[in-house]
Amino acid sequence: MIGLMVFGCVMVYTASTNMASGSAGSFLRKQAFFAVFASIVMLIIFMLKIKWQSRAYRQFVVCIVLLLIGLLAITRLFGPVTSGAHGWLYLGGFGFQPVEYFKTALILWFAMRFAKLYTHPWYGKASSFFSQVIRMNIWGLPLIGFAFTLSMPDMGGALILMTIGTVMALVAGISPLFVVITIIAVAVLILGLASLVPFFVSLHLLQPYQALRFESFLDPWQAGDAGHQLINSYYALSNGGWFGRGLGNSIQKLGLLPEPNTDFIMAIVGEELGVVTIWVILGLFAVLIIRLVLFGISTKNIQYRLILLGTASYITVQILVNLGGVTGLLPITGVTFPLISYGGSSLLSWGLTFGLVLNVIGCIRREQDGIERSQHGF
Repeated sequence: MIGLMVFGCVMVYTASTNMASGSAGSFLRKQAFFAVFASIVMLIIFMLKIKWQSRAYRQFVVCIVLLLIGLLAITRLFGPVTSGAHGWLYLGGFGFQPVEYFKTALILWFAMRFAKLYTHPWYGKASSFFSQVIRMNIWGLPLIGFAFTLSMPDMGGALILMTIGTVMALVAGISPLFVVITIIAVAVLILGLASLVPFFVSLHLLQPYQALRFESFLDPWQAGDAGHQLINSYYALSNGGWFGRGLGNSIQKLGLLPEPNTDFIMAIVGEELGVVTIWVILGLFAVLIIRLVLFGISTKNIQYRLILLGTASYITVQILVNLGGVTGLLPITGVTFPLISYGGSSLLSWGLTFGLVLNVIGCIRREQDGIERSQHGF
């Protein structure tokens, strides 16, 4: 994780060469500061003695979720419009996106609530899984946060929240039929996207700029200025080829590709260092994700398992949504690439997430060591 953040600092510096909002050095200093800060936060959380099954922890998670829902509401109602959406809050000169922290809080919420579901005597009996979930009030607060995120509008954030909830519900024991129905519904929606976009705009469910993003997704060369960003992303990846033009030698970052240091930083990585480097980065993330999954399936503690697998799904979908926008496989949603894209708020949220994950892995290892000691009579 630290290695990826260091690489991200280098790429933020080179991708910010021609930014009108600041110099490359200023972007590097901010990114490096938050990378160090996020690493410190991660290590502090890792060393905390968190009592994951305690009542105090459950109350803390509820308070955090309620606080973040409140911040999402304030952001939606009073936050400034940035890139067509109410996604940011500014406190003391520091801007942050509450939805980034709500993703992590949602993982803790679902892990806590589904783990509690397992302790009830009526779990697995005549009543269906859905009715049990309703009785436990698992979906109430997440749906409120999801609604605020969707209304900002933040389609990328809403998609990630929905994926986290679906994966964790599946791990907790929900019927695979639910997942099949969800996949079919999404596929039907995507196939009918071209005809549905004007209808959504007429109902004000989509903003005009979002409709243009869908048009550029379907055919960027026929979408006018709306397809400019995706076309230049194609040019960047094409210029880079397998091994890139060399660090610092990107052409598209020189005013041609908007957001080269945030949403489209992987296009600059591809242009300067080549597609091979992109695959190396994806391989490193695959190692992180596989390790999370292996630790998750190695423990019998359902809460630990849900936190680790929920985080693995979070990382995976965030990468897929970002790269989908960069390569034109998905509509552009403004989702950043984990650990590498510029943004202090994003880095700090990942530091919090990985700190919690490392804490859980530490608990699992201590439990496994205790079992081995007892088996050997120590």
